[in-house]
Amino acid sequence: MSKGLLAFDRRMEMLFALTYYRKLTRRELSEMFSVSDDVIDRDIILLNKYIPLVIKRGRYGGIIVSEENYNGIKTYLNKEEEQLLRKYISMSEENEQIIIKRIIHKFAVPKSL
Repeated sequence: MSKGLLAFDRRMEMLFALTYYRKLTRRELSEMFSVSDDVIDRDIILLNKYIPLVIKRGRYGGIIVSEENYNGIKTYLNKEEEQLLRKYISMSEENEQIIIKRIIHKFAVPKSL
């Protein structure tokens, strides 16, 4: 998936993956990012300083973004995704147009950024 990323980029991608999947194992993360389990351990320790993570060991364990302290991580549409959605607005029925516009409003990069 993400071979050759810088450490910072890998950690950000890891954070987004954990946010999306809600729970991943150390093995899944190491395979996803083509790094060793030790690298994943160091990344998790560092990420845990900035976002609350729960680490569960054992058969049903994994790394989980803590629900108690989790305020949500805002991920935005990239330009191509937003353009594609805007293209489909004109092709959609009226009720679908409203939904697509809400998605764009919710996930598009704010104009102030």
